[in-house]
Amino acid sequence: MSDLLEPGVAENPTIQSPPPPKRRKWGRYVLYTLAVLGVLMIALLVAAFFKANSEPQLIKIDETASIDEAMTRTYGKYSPEKKGWVYVDEANDPFLVRVIQQAKIEAVGASDELYFAVSGTSLKGDGRNFYGVFLIRADSKPGGGLVEISSPYRYESDVAVTPEKVRFEALSERTWGWVLKVQNGTRPTAEQVMVSNVMLAPHGDEIALLARFKASVDAEPADCAQANAEHETWRKAVEAMGAQEHTSEQELHEAETMDDTEPLRCERSRWTYRTADVVGPLPGPLTVSVKGSQYGAAMEAKTWKLMFDSKAFSYNVPDELAVE
Repeated sequence: MSDLLEPGVAENPTIQSPPPPKRRKWGRYVLYTLAVLGVLMIALLVAAFFKANSEPQLIKIDETASIDEAMTRTYGKYSPEKKGWVYVDEANDPFLVRVIQQAKIEAVGASDELYFAVSGTSLKGDGRNFYGVFLIRADSKPGGGLVEISSPYRYESDVAVTPEKVRFEALSERTWGWVLKVQNGTRPTAEQVMVSNVMLAPHGDEIALLARFKASVDAEPADCAQANAEHETWRKAVEAMGAQEHTSEQELHEAETMDDTEPLRCERSRWTYRTADVVGPLPGPLTVSVKGSQYGAAMEAKTWKLMFDSKAFSYNVPDELAVE
């Protein structure tokens, strides 16, 4: 039985476990993409927040409310009975102030701008009147609200400025302005009555005087020939007085008085003006023409071109057109 082999213990066969599943790389890419998008979204939101808080917001202006607030703050309470604002100035003189022009400028992508002009008429009837101009616009500082730029007290007219004496127009792509006709003198038979064109416009934080030039002159003595003769006599007397040496105060006073007593001569002159087309950021030239009669004879037709001085922010007005 020795030939019989004892049964041996059978070895366990090796069991191979299945390989681990391979991780899909695309899932990781999706997570990365979502993370990047999230960071970008946060960055965009933060940038939009800072932009909204750093740039001025576009402001729409309520004309009625803004004008009422500015007028009440400047001139006092509104009088429903007199239909205007009653203002008492530093000399204790009362005036009735009314709005004679208003315009709201609305532009795409920009805040509103409100321009208006006012006229103050003396309630004493003494011929002491004033006018003023206002601009209400958005503050350039972030969150600044509305600001006012104004010149509210201009005592320059013997006659109250009325709506038909105000012209509001674009002077350049950036500048709107007023031209107001201001009158000095009221009795052409006894004095020279002159109307001047006063051109005003906002510049920075102020109202700038761009130009002041003649609009009309009227003088109506009874006899033009006699008036010319009297004026010639006066002129010769002034020349003779000027050639003398004045040592006493009385002589100096007499010389100054003679200068102030120039005889009236016949005159009826009219100046018209035209603004240039709006083509740039600065106002273009003004074209001024004259016609009429002076000292009993027809005036020679003449035209001037007034150039704008950007440094002075005003027009160069020649002596022939200047208002003394």
